[in-house]
Amino acid sequence: LKKMGFSVISQLDTGKAAMENAIRSYSEQLARSKGVGLFYFAGHGLQVSWRNFLVPVDAVLDRVEDIPAQTVDLAALLGGIGKAGNPMNIVILDACRDNPFGGTLKSGKGLSQMDAPIGTLLAYATAPGNVASDGSGANGLYTENLLREIHTPEAKIEDIFKRVRLSVRRASQGQQIPWESTSLEEDFYFL
Repeated sequence: LKKMGFSVISQLDTGKAAMENAIRSYSEQLARSKGVGLFYFAGHGLQVSWRNFLVPVDAVLDRVEDIPAQTVDLAALLGGIGKAGNPMNIVILDACRDNPFGGTLKSGKGLSQMDAPIGTLLAYATAPGNVASDGSGANGLYTENLLREIHTPEAKIEDIFKRVRLSVRRASQGQQIPWESTSLEEDFYFL
């Protein structure tokens, strides 16, 4: 992303406080620069009662009540970047896992469907309610294909994600089908 002109705030194996600070810094930077925002998360994510949560590495989730206090609510992230007033946001989530609390709650596998706010492309590693593969290499199956496709010159963002979806579906023999929700109003090209 740096080679493509993005200013990058990188966090690896991050705890909740550092994750929230990075998200706050990211939103503030977007508000100042008014550039295209891109938020990428790879890690554990889950849904409870139709709300999506990103799980930091220091989360200890023994009970459902632990989730709001120890994770990052995806709706809060989207609300924060929505206040930046920049023209376009891309949110990529390679984050889906089984709900650790089983069938006792109104939830399912993977992340719940969310509609993208205006001017946003919200990309999921797999369809709502499904689980994404961790892959066999350094990255998950989804990210591996995304990294390859974003280097395609003069490809619209929607076409990039279509090619990622096709490659992941084929590689997983139909078990994982990436999904997007978009409300983009302008074209975007990585290259």
